[in-house]
Amino acid sequence: MSETNPDRDELRLNAALDDELDAAHRLELEREIADDPRLSAAMDRLSAVRTAVRRHVVADPAPARLQVAVAALGRPRQSRLRPALALAACLAVGVFVGAAAQTVLSSMRQPGAVATALVADFARAEIAGRPFDVATSDRHVVKPWLATRAPLGVEAVDLASAGYPLAGGRVAVIGATPVPTLVYQRHEHWIAVTELPLSLAGPSWASAAALDGFHLARWTDKERAYVAVSDIDSPELTDFVAAFRVAATAGASEPK
Repeated sequence: MSETNPDRDELRLNAALDDELDAAHRLELEREIADDPRLSAAMDRLSAVRTAVRRHVVADPAPARLQVAVAALGRPRQSRLRPALALAACLAVGVFVGAAAQTVLSSMRQPGAVATALVADFARAEIAGRPFDVATSDRHVVKPWLATRAPLGVEAVDLASAGYPLAGGRVAVIGATPVPTLVYQRHEHWIAVTELPLSLAGPSWASAAALDGFHLARWTDKERAYVAVSDIDSPELTDFVAAFRVAATAGASEPK
């Protein structure tokens, strides 16, 4: 995020997600996100948390006491009690929000939440018309670029001969963890391959899935897990995964 005023940036990003910015300020923010990987990563994180809240937090009705307290705030005859009731209402809301936040943090550790976060990252990149933070087909450029921004090394394999040229890379954010993402092209479509530590990916995923209109595939090697997200159909994504695994295995056997 911005080094000059991170609190202001956080407010602007949240306002953008809630559609509270006017057209001029939203355009200004979109330009800043396009130019600043930290802002882009922060927007991905907030979007993933919002998606996780909507998907995992049950919208229970407010407790009866809270409903009564809030209703009492509007009664003019209770003017002397308003401060106390307002404080009680705020405390009750604070407890609810705190519990919801804990639920979100716990859910981000679940395999399904990882898929949700990566699909949100893919959708945001498509909507923004910016599928990568660094645009290059040279894996020797993408690999060090990602290495300086995400703690996990990346397996940047060359798949141009298989019909999936490398287009660039970007950093996705799972919870608070930046993870490297390679972006390959298939005709007019993109395929994003995110590499994760095994501890973050979890052991209980199905090998293929669909979520919110996108297709996902997951596989592992001895050191890490891989998740591919794309809008190509499932059989073609399966072909891509097969090509990636063959190329990665061949690359691992080459002398360093």
